[in-house]
Order: sequence, then structure tokens, then C-alpha cells
Amino acid sequence: MQDTVQQIEPEAKGRRRASRLRLAGLLVLIAGSVAAVLLFPVKDFLQSFLQWVRDVGFWGPAVLGLVYVLCTVLFVPGSILTAGSGFAFGLVTGTLTAVVASNLGAGIAFMLGRTLARGWIETRVAGNPKFQALDEALGAQGFKIVLLTRLSPAFPFNFLNYAFGVTRVRFRDYLVGSLIGMFPGTLMYVYLGSAVKSVTEIATGEMEGGVAQKILFVVGLLATIVVTLLVTRLARKALSRVAAQSPQSTDAQAEEKEKGMTLSVQVLPDDPYNRTLVSRVHPPSWENPEPSSRYNLVVIGAGTAGLVSAAGAAGLGAKVALVEKHLMGGDCLNYGCVPSKALLRVARSVAAVREAGEFGVRVPAGWRVEFPAVMDRIRRLRAEISPHDSAVRFQSLGIDVFFGTARFAAADAIDVGGQTLRFSRAVIATGARAASLSIPGLNEADYLTNETVFSLTELPRRLAVVGAGPIGCELSQAFARFGAKVWLLQSGSHVLRREDPDAARIVQDALLRDGVELIVNCRVQEVQARDGEKRLILETGGERREIAVDAILAGVGRAPNVEGLNLEAAGIEYDKNGVKVDDALRTTNPRVFAAGDICFPYKFTHVADAMARIVIQNALFSGRAKASTITIPWCTYTDPEIAHVGLYEKEAQERGLRVRTFVQDLSEVDRAVLDGDTEGFVKVHVREGTDQILGATIVARHAGELISELTLAMTAGVGLKSIAKTIHPYPTQAEGIKKVADAYNRTRLTPFVKWLFAKWLSWRR
Repeated sequence: MQDTVQQIEPEAKGRRRASRLRLAGLLVLIAGSVAAVLLFPVKDFLQSFLQWVRDVGFWGPAVLGLVYVLCTVLFVPGSILTAGSGFAFGLVTGTLTAVVASNLGAGIAFMLGRTLARGWIETRVAGNPKFQALDEALGAQGFKIVLLTRLSPAFPFNFLNYAFGVTRVRFRDYLVGSLIGMFPGTLMYVYLGSAVKSVTEIATGEMEGGVAQKILFVVGLLATIVVTLLVTRLARKALSRVAAQSPQSTDAQAEEKEKGMTLSVQVLPDDPYNRTLVSRVHPPSWENPEPSSRYNLVVIGAGTAGLVSAAGAAGLGAKVALVEKHLMGGDCLNYGCVPSKALLRVARSVAAVREAGEFGVRVPAGWRVEFPAVMDRIRRLRAEISPHDSAVRFQSLGIDVFFGTARFAAADAIDVGGQTLRFSRAVIATGARAASLSIPGLNEADYLTNETVFSLTELPRRLAVVGAGPIGCELSQAFARFGAKVWLLQSGSHVLRREDPDAARIVQDALLRDGVELIVNCRVQEVQARDGEKRLILETGGERREIAVDAILAGVGRAPNVEGLNLEAAGIEYDKNGVKVDDALRTTNPRVFAAGDICFPYKFTHVADAMARIVIQNALFSGRAKASTITIPWCTYTDPEIAHVGLYEKEAQERGLRVRTFVQDLSEVDRAVLDGDTEGFVKVHVREGTDQILGATIVARHAGELISELTLAMTAGVGLKSIAKTIHPYPTQAEGIKKVADAYNRTRLTPFVKWLFAKWLSWRR
């Protein structure tokens, strides 16, 4: 890794040297083209060429168009060829030829300017506030400025093609502004060319435009004045913003950039496994690279959505920057999926030992859970998995990895520690965090969240868990199985209130059997920390109750990470639920997209992955993928698990959909009986009168594994009839899905159909 970091500075110098060489090449091209026009008989050649192309016939417009494009790139005046198009092909065909060729040539020249000289220009912009202000003005109002300058005769056509290429004007704004702005002049020149009698008049410029030419001149003069005032006003505003920056802030950024290193972070406890983790997902010695002149995609946040966005875009050839403030891997690696599922796996092992007697296995008395060893294993496994999300790995994919706080500096620029990352498109993937609860005294009690609970090294003897959602239920059950006394506090009447009531009831019974004390319909009024313990004052059923615990875990709600991004500078709207996006995941700034927990109500790792794939399509390739079209399954990893996809029965009814529900209890599935997992069911809702699956819920030890078959069926438009035809291995718990499909098939055998079959079979005997 150190060798890789040491290569960054030489590579940056190499990029600067290449930028200067490209600029020199562009200047040589321009100088050579101008010299050729002045020294060689270009007009004589064009005169002969126009006379010849007029007689070519069908291929004439294509030949003239190609020459027009070449002349545009080589700084040959375009007005001669525009008029020549009218002379050679008449008003309609001539106009079409000139419009297509002039805009194609202008676009190629623009891209040459951007490719060969923009990098050099940006090095000048970075150190010159006035130059930067003018550049920002051109980027902010690119379409208007291009349109007005194209109307104005004061700005040469060929010069503008290259000049706009080295500014921040967007290519789309440039093309559309040029097309509209050049059309009146193009039409007039083509008309004049079609009206003259001799090609000599075109080559020498001896054409009389009459009233039309005078009108166009006046319009162009006005456009010149307007564009001058507009650019001046915008530049002053941008310069004022630069001057208004706090000197202290600027000095701090310069100091951070001068250091070139990111601040070190620490994950507790400070053991070898966590030090290994940090060395991979936020290396203390990491030096941020020199930014590229412009990125196809800048990704803020290196959680699941950010990592998938960055890796996917880079794999398709995009120039990508990835910015992370804390730990790469986000919640999933560091605080969520990875450590929590490792914890739950141990809890399931504990339950298996306790229940071993039911299977004829005798466990010696006195066995116990070594909680420090449990947590040690979790940290070891997390460190082993971390290379997948490491900075070095993503750097090896060709991605520029930056550590620091990202702040929008403009609609198309992000600041990271004093370095500016300019982009064509950006993705906000900063995720969400555990929401703070407005309970008096809670903050002073040093409570746990899903982010800090995995730092424990000793088992709390008494634990209060606030909130009986998925996180609260999963961790309550686990800690109860480890031997802690657990109180689960729920404001509603039962756990998992958003899930299917029958499914929630099974999980609630399982929690109670594991020793969790459930307190429903309660509100935590106050928390008091005294005498080495924490006391929760509860109000439940109109009565006051007090419980004393060693630790409190808050498992309620998530808050989006929008702070510090300076979203206002980029025109991005947000609220308490996160960044606002449309169905294409585009924010109110059309250049910026968002994915994952920062913008979506379903806060799951696999959903963040799916959102990132939509962003790649829409941001890089102008795709039309929609978030509303995907089918989203999810799972609560209690024991047994609850997995769901699609609509619940109540939701379907609220939408006016008539449904029919089929249920298969696991007590009638042979493999579930053999495994001792008879508590659970498969429940599928279909649109009445069809086999179309609208939603499904599975309660089983491995429900998360089973739900994918029904998710695939819904995504592919496959109904229960096709599942009934599919052979499932016996014995498996997945046979429960097959039994549901068979139950649907039996409904197709109506009394009348059965009577017909009986008659047919009777006749066949």
C-alpha cells in the first residue's frame, strides 16, 4: 500500500506535464491552420470545390458536410461554405447541410479544446480567484452565454468553438445554444448563397444581404451588449463568493492540503483486529491524490450505495472519485450486516446447545458463553472481510479515493480538504445513522446504538432495549440468549408492528421463550444515571414503573446524514427524511443523484445496491431506470426469521386490489418437522382470479434464503402455476412454497370442471 501511495505524486506531475503538452499541441494546430489560410489560395480552392460539389449529385451534401467539418476544426471561415451550401443545393437542402455540418464541426472543436487545454486552464483557475470567478460564471449560465454569443457577429465562430471547450460550459448547453443561436445566421447565408448567380461572389464575399442582413446585424449587436453585461455580472457575483470565504477556513483547508494526509480514526476497542480494519478502510497514512481536471462521477460516501456506484462506473470506463469521511464499507461492514449477523450466528449456536436435549444430545452442566471471545470473533471476521471494501482495492480499480469531509462548492464542484473535484455527475450516498431520542437524561447515560454496541467487551448483566423494531428484536434475543436480563420496551401493542401480524406474533412468542421481558404500550419518561447504574422511568398503562439496568440500547429510527454537505450551494433540496429525489433518483440538481439510506425509505444494504445500479444507468448513460419498478424483499433476522416481499394483505386492500391468500404451515412440511422448526409458515397473496403474486411473507429459521424464489417470480412475472410445475428437492423447507402453489392449483378444479373430468374418465373406462 505504501508503494502505491508513493506513486501518487509522480503520477500527478506526469498529468500536469501531459496537460502542458496537449495545450502546446492545440496552439500549434491553431497557428498552423491560420497560417495555411493566410499563405495558401484557400478561396481559390473553395471556389473550385463549390463548383464541383454542385455537380456531384446525390453525394454532394455529404461531401460538402465533411469538408465543412474539417474546415471548422482547422479555423477556415465557415461563412463561405454556409453560403456555398445554398448555392450548391438550394435553400432547404443547403440549410440542412450547413446546420448539421457546422454544429458537428463545432462540437468536435469544442471537445478538442476541452481534451487538450482544459487541464492547463484549471491549473490557472485554481490559483487565480478572478479567473475562477469568470469560469464559474460561464459554468453557471452556459446555455444563455453560448446562445447570445452565437447571435453576435463580434465573436468569431471558429474561435468560440475552442474557447468554450476550455471553460466549464456543459457540452449539452453548448450544443443546444449553438444550434439555436447559429440558425438565423446560417439560414440567411444559405439564402444568400442560393440567390447569387456566381460562385465567385461567394468566395470573395461580394453578397448583398439587404434588409435581412441589417436586421441580423442589429440583433447581433444587442446580443453582444447583453452577453458582456451578463458575464460581467455573473463573474462579480462569483468573485464576491470567493472573497467572502473565511480566511481562517481557507487557511485550514490550505494546511490540510499541505499535509496531504487524512486524520487518523480509531475503532474501539483498540485491538489488533480493529487496527487491521482501520488500516484498510481508513488508512492513517493515506494521501489524497491530485484531483483530475474533471470526473464523470464523484461519489460522496463509501457505504454500499457509494461503493457499488463507484466500482460499477469505473468498470464501465468512467473517471471516478470516491470521497469518505470516516470508514469505507459504511454501516454494513462496520456496524450493520457483518458484525450483527456474526453476533446472531453465535446466539443461534447458544440456542442450539440449550435445545440439544430435544434431539438426544446430552450437554454437560456448567457450560457457558464466553462473551469476550464472542466479540473477539466478530472483530476478527470483520477485519477478514474488510479488504473487499478497502481503499487500496478501490484505488486498484482506477478510482481516485479521497478521505475527508465533502462539501458542495458549486452545482458541479465538490471541495474536499481544500481540493476541488469537478464533475459531470455526482452521487450522494452518505447514508443514515441511529436517530437520537428526545428522552430526558438519555444522553448523559451514555447509551448504546447499533454503531457502538459492537465495541462491548463485557456482557451487560441487565440491558434495556428501546424499540421493538428489527434491530431491537434481533439484539434483544441475542443478548438474552447470552445470559443477560433484557427488557424490550415498545410503544405499541406488540413487536414488529409493520410486519404481518401473524408473523410478528410468532417472533414475539420466541422472544418471550428466550427470556426477554416485553413491556408494551410504554413510554420512557426519563433516564437517571446514578450509583453506577441507569434507571429508566416508564409510564405504561397509566402506571409509573422503574427499572435499573447496566446498559441501554436505542434501537429506534434512522436519521439521514445531510449535515455539512452544503447542499444549498448545489441547489439540492432535502428535509428530515433525507435528500429529495425523483423516480430516477435525480435530486433537484439535475447533475446530482442520490442512492441508499440518504434518500430511500427502505434502508437495507441490498436496496442500496439496487439503487446504485439505477444511478449508474441514469447518470452516465441518460437511462430511464425507475426506482418504483423494482421488487424489494427484506428480512428480520430473529429466530425464526421473518422475510417479506411485495404487498401485505392490508396494503393490497387499501389499493383496491382483491386478493386471495394461501398459507402453508411449516408443521406440515416434512423437513421443518425433522429440523424441529415447525413454528412458521409461508403466506402468499395473489390477485383474485389469477395466479399473479402480489406479496408474500415467510416465517422460518432461514426465511431470508427462501424469500428469493418468490421475489424472482414477482420480478419475472411468474405466477403460482409456474411454481407448482417446478420440481423442488425433497425434503427441504422450500417445499412449503411448492405446497402453497399446489394449493392454488387445487382452486382451479371447480365442481363443474371436476364433474366434466369424472364424465370423461367414466367414458374412458
